[in-house]
Amino acid sequence: MGVDTFVGFGRGMSEQDKKERWLVAVTAGRWQMHGIRMAQRAGLRVFAVDGSDDAPGLAIADHAMVVDARSPQAVVEAVRGSGIEPSGAIAFVSEVGMLPASAVREQWRLPGHDSGVVRRLLDKQLQRELWDQAGVPSPQWRRAGSLAEVQTAVAELGLPVIIKPVDCAGSRGVTRVESKMEIADAVQKALSATRSGRLLVESFMEGVEYAVETFFHQGVAHVLAVTGKKKVPGSRGTVAMELATPDLPAAVVEKIGMTAVQALTALGYRDGPGHTEIILQSGDRPGLVETAGRGGGFMVFDAMAQMASGYDLPTACALQAVGLPPPSCVVDRQAVVLRFFPTVPGTVRRLDGFDEANRLPGVVTGSFMTVGSVVGVASCDGDRLGFILSRAATPAQAQTLADTAEAMIHIEIS
Repeated sequence: MGVDTFVGFGRGMSEQDKKERWLVAVTAGRWQMHGIRMAQRAGLRVFAVDGSDDAPGLAIADHAMVVDARSPQAVVEAVRGSGIEPSGAIAFVSEVGMLPASAVREQWRLPGHDSGVVRRLLDKQLQRELWDQAGVPSPQWRRAGSLAEVQTAVAELGLPVIIKPVDCAGSRGVTRVESKMEIADAVQKALSATRSGRLLVESFMEGVEYAVETFFHQGVAHVLAVTGKKKVPGSRGTVAMELATPDLPAAVVEKIGMTAVQALTALGYRDGPGHTEIILQSGDRPGLVETAGRGGGFMVFDAMAQMASGYDLPTACALQAVGLPPPSCVVDRQAVVLRFFPTVPGTVRRLDGFDEANRLPGVVTGSFMTVGSVVGVASCDGDRLGFILSRAATPAQAQTLADTAEAMIHIEIS
């Protein structure tokens, strides 16, 4: 969609509107909405762009346009054509929007990372190269672009391996391969997900996976949350069904968090949210899976990071993006559980009980789908029916709360 096919939302902008402090939000899907709302609550005006006129964030933004949000040029032209003078640009939880947001920042000389840093954040091969140079603990890996190259890489690394695109998020195109018979299908899956045609083959790291949520400001990193992952049975460890505060020694948790900080720092990252995945191997050795210079989706950025730390991450990111100081980061740790209901093949016949569960203190729940939705096997992070988010003083108490909430929720698929 070109810039000549804009669709405006809301009222037209007056001269006074144009003088306000505007934040450009690149993409406006479900997981961008909380960031948009918190920016507005902080006194900013939000100009949202997205490639779909159904994107819900467009309806709540102060001004919005439908434009190819993957195209840096199209987004820059959209902002220029709007008549506003942007104060900042951000892609709260969207990898697709990160490069166009950096183009807006470069065009108007706004705060935040330039396209050079952003390209490092989006290219998993380049990340691996930089991490190796910086000594960040990582698996062995090879780049590939064809079945033959993948087969050569597997022969060098040995099975099992992870095959993934260099340019996808949310577990799309990722497969754990355990036998030679599975290689061809894994390569096809990865190639169908990538826009670049480039793949990574990585040695498999045995251990428990952890997610780390961070916030950087002027090069200073704050670790907001470290959560252990449980995976969907049958997904071979590629799709998470729960993130929960681990019952680990403080020194081990700190080691996991610092590995995430090292990973982002090695890419030149200085400002903004971070979402990093790490495997804790035998001997408490961290191994880096991947990182992202954005918030985590599916309630991680919206609520989990704040519930775990007491820090308002979305507001901090919005203020930082327009050059205003974010709130001082004083972390008040709480135990959390973020549990998902993965899809199974069939049609959703019943999906209720969330309202009742939301009455529990320390619990937030919600559905991602509706009755009548046709769903399949959970193969990526998008294959989720709903969530439970609980908070308590200890990991055990948070788990008990999540269990209580789950017993109140009814899901039927046939």
